[in-house]
Amino acid sequence: MQTLRNGLFMLLTAALLIACSASNSPEQVAKKYVDAILANDIDGVMQTLEIPTDASKEQHAMVRGKLSMMLADTSSRAIRFGGVKDVSYSKTEYNDEKTRASLVATIHYKKEDAPVKQENIVLAKTEDGWKVSL
Repeated sequence: MQTLRNGLFMLLTAALLIACSASNSPEQVAKKYVDAILANDIDGVMQTLEIPTDASKEQHAMVRGKLSMMLADTSSRAIRFGGVKDVSYSKTEYNDEKTRASLVATIHYKKEDAPVKQENIVLAKTEDGWKVSL
């Protein structure tokens, strides 16, 4: 009985530590952003963006429309180059206050002669965690 209680205690402690860990780091948000772009997932991209809370519905729709066009272009680019081979990320750099971060995502395509695509990603720390700044 004591062994079962100790095992349960360890499991709950591990779950608590995982739940309290930094799950919204700039690196994780940048990865979600790039993954959503490569998957042509406009909703996923929109969830990672820093959009002012006072933005009107029209402004929100305009951003969504322009991003949809960008995603279509990115999707056709990936298809043209045989798909994505891998994505690597640079080390994250922070401003002095640690309220802004930047990193570079490097996208390698499957075709050997395909150019490498580098995406500069700037993030801002908001009340809702880290978000991509456009």
